[in-house]
Amino acid sequence: MCTRDAPPGRLRIGHKMKYCTRCLLPDTKPYIVFDSEGVCAACRAHERKNCAERGIDWAARQREFDALIEGVRARKAPLYDALVPVSGGKDSISQVHRLLGRGLRILAVNVDYGIKTEVGRRNLACIPRMGASLMTYTPEQPLHRRLIRLGFEDYGDPDLLSHTMLHAYPLRMAVRLEVPLLLHGENAAFEYSGEEGRPSGQSLTREWFNKYAANAGNTPRVVADRYHIPYEQLIPYDYPDEFENSDTRAVFCSHYFHWDSETNLDIARNYGFEALPHPADGTYRNYVGIDERVIHRVHQYFKVLKFGYGRATDHACEDIRNGRLSREEAKALVRKHDLVGLEDDVVNNFIEHIGISRERFHEVLERFRNRAIWRRSAEGAWEIPGHLQD
Repeated sequence: MCTRDAPPGRLRIGHKMKYCTRCLLPDTKPYIVFDSEGVCAACRAHERKNCAERGIDWAARQREFDALIEGVRARKAPLYDALVPVSGGKDSISQVHRLLGRGLRILAVNVDYGIKTEVGRRNLACIPRMGASLMTYTPEQPLHRRLIRLGFEDYGDPDLLSHTMLHAYPLRMAVRLEVPLLLHGENAAFEYSGEEGRPSGQSLTREWFNKYAANAGNTPRVVADRYHIPYEQLIPYDYPDEFENSDTRAVFCSHYFHWDSETNLDIARNYGFEALPHPADGTYRNYVGIDERVIHRVHQYFKVLKFGYGRATDHACEDIRNGRLSREEAKALVRKHDLVGLEDDVVNNFIEHIGISRERFHEVLERFRNRAIWRRSAEGAWEIPGHLQD
């Protein structure tokens, strides 16, 4: 789960965070909307997905997907029929699973920034064994480390362009190889904020890319102009112009199949997916964000500093909506995990990776701390007054 870092509306010093009355999403979350009952748009979207009378007809969506696959097979593509962006995580393994047994030639494309964990590599190796070809792309390291650093220092987001590449590079490969179908995972705008995204929640469009993949509209072209980086060097990070005139369709798996982390985990485990023996940093789950630990952990911690919530909240809200946790049970888990500071080895690896001092690292963190919601306690520690008290 990833929350892009568009700022919430202007908050006054001493702002008391308000939370959805059903889950634990706060009013500081980018793009979040609460209705008159205090229920967030993400919870309402979940209702719409699952309402027996007015919800999504998942059987009809399955038939829609089957028809899509039949059309893909009829195209007789030169090399591959479907392309799946993969990290080796539970979700991407489940995406490949949805295409197996259909007579398709599947290409899985992994973007590896050069710091993948050992368990991440083992999980990625599951994909060729499943029955898909695997291609791994590693961007040039000097440029990518520079992008991580400028994202970290100037935007409080070390994943500033990493996230755009995760979406853009597979699109480029699908167009270049004339692959008819690209199957992305979840439409995060709908699953975690309740926004459909125009023109629909089905397809990955340029409009969706610029709003949700790019950080607050900081597209690769904007970054190239601002930092005097030749745009040609950032082409792999950007939505391809040629995609809109191609015969490739890029759709979200979550449009056709009910998106649920535990369901995807069960699917992935059947193919040999390994979880951690302990909870991942900043959350109570042991199977998320484990293919790359350092950059992602710093990115998630910035979310805590800016918006007052982190990964544990994201996961707890999903578990509340799916009936796995009560709101009070979720509060206890979030209080335990969400606001925990960065681990020393994460900090050490991060500053070594991008070449800054520890002092500079902490200076940048504090610059992005949202003083409207954080304050110093009597003992001098940072705290969020009223955290999860409603």
